Amino acid sequence: MGRLKLVLASAALGVAAVALAAQGVDAPIERYRDSAALHEVGGVRGRAFQERRRPSLPDMPLTAVAVSLLPRSETWLVRLNAIKRGARDSVDTFRDSAPSVRRAREAYEKALLEAGAGDLPQGATVDGEGRFTLDGVPAGPWLLLASRSSYVSKTPLERPIPPGQFRQPAPPLPFLPPDKLAGYYVVTYWLRELTVVGGGVEAVELTDRNVWLTGVAESIQPPRLPDQPYQPRR
Repeated sequence: MGRLKLVLASAALGVAAVALAAQGVDAPIERYRDSAALHEVGGVRGRAFQERRRPSLPDMPLTAVAVSLLPRSETWLVRLNAIKRGARDSVDTFRDSAPSVRRAREAYEKALLEAGAGDLPQGATVDGEGRFTLDGVPAGPWLLLASRSSYVSKTPLERPIPPGQFRQPAPPLPFLPPDKLAGYYVVTYWLRELTVVGGGVEAVELTDRNVWLTGVAESIQPPRLPDQPYQPRR
């Protein structure tokens, strides 16, 4: 009877492994579950900032940075690095690099959800000082992906831009979007591999000097101000 239970348990684990592989999830999900059950959790603290240009000047916080913490997947990491490597191969691959990273993240999150691990990813947005906190993170390996979008207008705006809404100047890009666009978003990505330990805190600094990937997201419409109605271009 004991041997039969062992065989059945092994078969169940094999089916689960096949299912995870089919969904592209090779993250150590059970390790996170075990860590949480044993209360072996830690945290991630970080800040996003533009490094000072002179010793007498302060670091400038970067706002509107979205941070995602996801289980470490070698398959997903390989996919992200392949996108980065191909980003400068041509105009088309560059223009699709930032959207490709977003789609890859969404697909991975969907796979985690279908694998019953949709509760593992965490997210945060930095505060006005560029700081963020993620608590209750099960011990184990993680991937942190952060992004920030800054709009660059290619046509004059009728109203002045509120201070701090757009970052200027935009970072240099190998290829610029076509002239028919009203503008484009410069999308900045940071990628970090982290190992969280029980009771510990991982410190992360996201700066303008350690960016992982810079791409664009094209925009036919200029962004609306908070009280500005949507008006399709003619």
